[in-house]
Amino acid sequence: MTDSLTQRTKVLTLAGVLLALFLGSLDQTIVATALPRIVGDLHGLDRFTWVATAYLVASTALVPIYGKLADMYSRRTIEVTAVLVFLFGSALCGLAGEFGTLPLLGDGMSQLIIFRAIQGLGGAGLFAMAFIIIADLFPPAERGKYQGFVGATFGLSSVLGPFLGGLLTDHGDGLLPGVEGWRLVFYVNIPLGALALWFILSRMPALRPRGEQQPLDYLAAILLMLGLGPLVIALQLNKAVYGWTSPTTLGLFALALAALTLFVVRSRRATNPILDFSLFDNKVFRTANLALFLLGGLF
Repeated sequence: MTDSLTQRTKVLTLAGVLLALFLGSLDQTIVATALPRIVGDLHGLDRFTWVATAYLVASTALVPIYGKLADMYSRRTIEVTAVLVFLFGSALCGLAGEFGTLPLLGDGMSQLIIFRAIQGLGGAGLFAMAFIIIADLFPPAERGKYQGFVGATFGLSSVLGPFLGGLLTDHGDGLLPGVEGWRLVFYVNIPLGALALWFILSRMPALRPRGEQQPLDYLAAILLMLGLGPLVIALQLNKAVYGWTSPTTLGLFALALAALTLFVVRSRRATNPILDFSLFDNKVFRTANLALFLLGGLF
C-alpha cells in the first residue's frame, strides 16, 4: 500500500500527523495550567475536575473505535475528521460562558465541560491515528525509530504546555481585544491545527485499507462506550464525596462491568469485531499489552 511512496512523502506525512498529535498532547498540559483562572472566571470551583474528566472519558471510549474505523476507511479521511472535531471543540471551549447561561448547555462552566467532551472526541483520533499511520508508512524494522518521534512530541508538549498556559493566562488579556487570556489557551489550537490540516491534505496519501469493507458493529461500539465511560468516571470521582463503597461509585462500576462483559461476548461472535480477542492468543501481543498497561500506571 505504501511501497510506491517516496521517503519525502512519508516524512511530510509524518510531520503532519505529529503536528496533529502535538495539538492533543499540548492541550492536556496547557489547560491544566490555566484551570485556576478559568474556574475563577466561570465560577465553577465545584465542577472543575470535570473539565479534565469530560475530555478523558470521551477520548478513552473513542480510541478503539477510531482504530476500527481506520481499518474500514481512508486513514487520511479519519485523521482529517479527528482534527476538525478537535478544532471545533477547541473553538467552542474558547467561547464557553461568553453569551451567559444558554438553554440546555447551562452556565459557562457547564458549557466548558460539554465542549471539552467534544474536544475529547477529536483528541482520541489524534492519538490513535498517529500510531496507525506510522505503521502504514514504515516497515516494522523502522517503526521504532519513527515512533520515537511520538515520545519526543509528548516530551516537548509537557515542557511547552505549562509555560504557554501560564503565559497566555497571565499576560494574554491584551492580545485580542475583549478576549480573556485563558481563552487563548483554546484558540491557539486553531492556527496549529490549520497547519496540520494543510500538511495532511496536501502531503498525505489516502492510505486506504486492504480487503473488503464491512460495516461497523454499532452495538459493540455502544457497549464499549457504556463500559469505558462509567469506568473512567468512577475512578475520577472525588472519593472524599463519593467513596469507593458509595452507591454512585459501585453503580458506575457495575454498569461498566456489565457493558464490558456484553462487549466481549458480542466481539467474540461478531464477524467484524471492533477488538479481535483472538489477538490475545499471541504471546507477544499479550506481553506487550501488559507492559503498556503497567507503563501507563507508572506514568
